[in-house]
Amino acid sequence: MKKILAIFIAKQAAFWSQVFGRGGGAALPGVLALKIYPEIIKELTDNLDKGVILVTGTNGKTTTSKMIVEILSASGIKVLSNSGGSNLTRGIASALIEKSNIFGSIKEEIGVYEVDEATMPKVIELLNMNSRRSLSAKIPASAGMTGAGGNDGVIKAIVITNIFRDQLDRYGEVDKTAEILKVAIKKTPESTLILNADDPIVASLAPSCHSGLDPESIQKKDSGQARMTNNEVIYFGITDERLEAKSDLAIDIKDCMSCGTELVYPHRYYGHIGQYVCESCGFSRPKTGITAKNVLLSPEKTLAKITSGSESAELNLPMAGLYNLYNALAAITVGNFMKIKSTTIFKTLNNQKPAFGRMESFEINGKKAIIHLVKNPTGFNQVLEAITQNKQSKTALLALNDNFADGTDISWIWDSEFELFKTGFRKIIASGIRSEDLRLRLKYADITSRIILEEKNLEKALDKAISETNTNETLYILPTYTAMLGIRKVLVQKGALRDYWVK
Repeated sequence: MKKILAIFIAKQAAFWSQVFGRGGGAALPGVLALKIYPEIIKELTDNLDKGVILVTGTNGKTTTSKMIVEILSASGIKVLSNSGGSNLTRGIASALIEKSNIFGSIKEEIGVYEVDEATMPKVIELLNMNSRRSLSAKIPASAGMTGAGGNDGVIKAIVITNIFRDQLDRYGEVDKTAEILKVAIKKTPESTLILNADDPIVASLAPSCHSGLDPESIQKKDSGQARMTNNEVIYFGITDERLEAKSDLAIDIKDCMSCGTELVYPHRYYGHIGQYVCESCGFSRPKTGITAKNVLLSPEKTLAKITSGSESAELNLPMAGLYNLYNALAAITVGNFMKIKSTTIFKTLNNQKPAFGRMESFEINGKKAIIHLVKNPTGFNQVLEAITQNKQSKTALLALNDNFADGTDISWIWDSEFELFKTGFRKIIASGIRSEDLRLRLKYADITSRIILEEKNLEKALDKAISETNTNETLYILPTYTAMLGIRKVLVQKGALRDYWVK
């Protein structure tokens, strides 16, 4: 009876939230349902015959989740996801309730849950509580382009995209985030881990990396070394010697996660991402099941040859940035794990459109504009590097808020490469609650003051940015999270974008 009451009240909350324009019902329904019936996530998830895939990490969660959902959907699998944007327990509960009937029945077959890193232990705890069912027989794991993996638990796989310094007021440094995810992984030893091999922090989460073993020995049962968990692991990564990081500014770790010795990087792509080895304990970038080679970056798309064993396919991703290639690699690995045909995976990715607020392109007053969420040094730098591949004159609107959802510590802007704004930007508008800090950071980046305008109000700043942009230019809007929501709300009112919950 409590479950039915929780679903009824949550559905009413979602309906009235949309009626009164208070959002798409991505959070409040879940908050109410969890208060009334804490088991709601577990019981509704149990209706998903193929279990769930959890996607977490500092950057790329939303885009990677969207790619995975579309790949699975293209293969004919009915997918449930918390694509409304809330990646906390309330967002997952809201997504489940949206798709369920009043009695809790759900037609979807699999869930793809984007999960905030700090929330991972709680989500796994909720999914594992009072388990009432066992999934179908175990499918042997494989990393081949047409292979697949599986397990007997509700959580089929955990995807970890990367770990970077982010929201210091909430997470602290990267080792704290890594520790949170280790705790989460220990709670679900039957789940397959899908990890970014090029991130030494993420790679260190695999069982073998805590014993100083070669990462390939993860599958060896007779290694004689203690294993943190029984998780099987599939790695993805890039192998391309032509790619080299342009700056040392946003390297979040320099030392081995196992022994503390400084890591050696034969090739570093950006931040602490790349090919690495510890010459003391032997910890190194593990062998990948899915690999990108021959990478070609451009302002509009990313090309790469994707290999798995002896098989290969060409990726023509219509999204700029090396970080989006990593998102695609994670999605390819999941598709492979789920036995999706290679042709379906690549056709889906080659026709991919950005998630809301992530390189989202639109036209307003006859001018092209692109909006992209920024929230930490590594993500900011990667977005700017992708933007500066466009050598034409351009305009930027930067919007920095320090609300809880943004992170109240804004010191990250001083570790970000604002010097890249010297590359072809004709006007830069600084906005948001901390617009003065943006203007000061631009000053210290030696950006000439005559091209910088400041307007704290987001709507006025957007209007100013649009008017300052010439018809042959692109306006790049780079906001933090709550600033992005505010700017998108104005753009929806102007008819340039749709609300993110409108399909």
